[in-house]
Amino acid sequence: MSFSVFELLTYERMIFFAILSCGLYASYTDFRYGKIANGYTVFLIGFGIICQMVFVSEGDITWIHSCVTLFGGLGISFVLFYTGIWAAGDAKLFWGISLLMPPSAFTRTPETQFYPLILMVNIFLLFLVYITLQSVYKLTFQQQRMLIVKGFVAQAKQFPKRLLQVLSYVGVSGLAFYIPAHLGIELDVAIRIALFIAIAFAFNRVVEKYIPQKYRITFHIPFLLLALFLAIPSLIQLGIFIVIIFVFPWFLIMFDSVVRSVFTKQVPIESLRPNMIPAERIVKIEGQNMDDKYVKTPAGFANPARDSIIVDVSSEGLTSPQVEHLRQLAAEGSLKEYENRLLIQEKIPFALMIVLGGLVTLPAKGIAYSFFQSAEMHQVLERIGSFFS
Repeated sequence: MSFSVFELLTYERMIFFAILSCGLYASYTDFRYGKIANGYTVFLIGFGIICQMVFVSEGDITWIHSCVTLFGGLGISFVLFYTGIWAAGDAKLFWGISLLMPPSAFTRTPETQFYPLILMVNIFLLFLVYITLQSVYKLTFQQQRMLIVKGFVAQAKQFPKRLLQVLSYVGVSGLAFYIPAHLGIELDVAIRIALFIAIAFAFNRVVEKYIPQKYRITFHIPFLLLALFLAIPSLIQLGIFIVIIFVFPWFLIMFDSVVRSVFTKQVPIESLRPNMIPAERIVKIEGQNMDDKYVKTPAGFANPARDSIIVDVSSEGLTSPQVEHLRQLAAEGSLKEYENRLLIQEKIPFALMIVLGGLVTLPAKGIAYSFFQSAEMHQVLERIGSFFS
């Protein structure tokens, strides 16, 4: 079975070396100094915009598709930066590489034209492999088993309520698939998924804002029926969906537990330094008679309402004023119940994962796992050799 790895034009080789050279050096500065110079990311973004113009002029993609790539990559970058998962340099690096990727790098995924999403999946797969190897190296078998059992118990307790909520969200959000199909409108898979998520998010915000807690279960029931008749018409699909609803959050719980176990450590307040990345939030709760209380909360998503937040989860790290404030609170005894310690996240090489994700996408021509599933190693090496010859 023949397998094509690199059928690249001259400018596509330039793209490869741009990602390799700028990306790897940016990864080095990120790991060594915790910063990515704007010059490298600006170059990649500018070169990526030029490449998009070349792709359009050569007829590889349309202007609409190019705009989807431009703003879609920007949207993913902003969300991951806003939620505190990536630093600004990581987000700009991803955006630049997503603009650089040629259409020929996605020929094995014809079902979607949203290329930044495919790149994001490859980056996540590499990150998952990295986390797995780190957990095997740093955690004992007993610790791994405890994380699995703890995640299973936590998911089982919340599962009935979560199942009802998710099914109601599916019932409402399924309109993103149902209505366009009955109107004869063809939408890209990624666009329909984005609409699905947007509707679910908006519905969730309305429920949280306007429906009292004691009435929410009753409120979800009609939308559950909508899911059964509209989005999940068969019992087999319903069973598969229930399994997914249980397994996926369980996986996320375990993943979060592994990351916190492998990449976080308790650091004394007096040992904190600027640029250290906090893995938990400290909130100031104002009391009566100036009796303020300082409470730690889990990481979660970064909260933009920082008026009562002393330290927030941020990939940018602690600032010098924050470090001084924490030391002052420790001296006053405000953090005594937490033993004057703060949970700090160790450095995770996100920049390197982003660069490797881009490089892997080129020969994979889509999702990485499908490439390794169907390719033979000697064919891969032959094609890579011909690329550089």
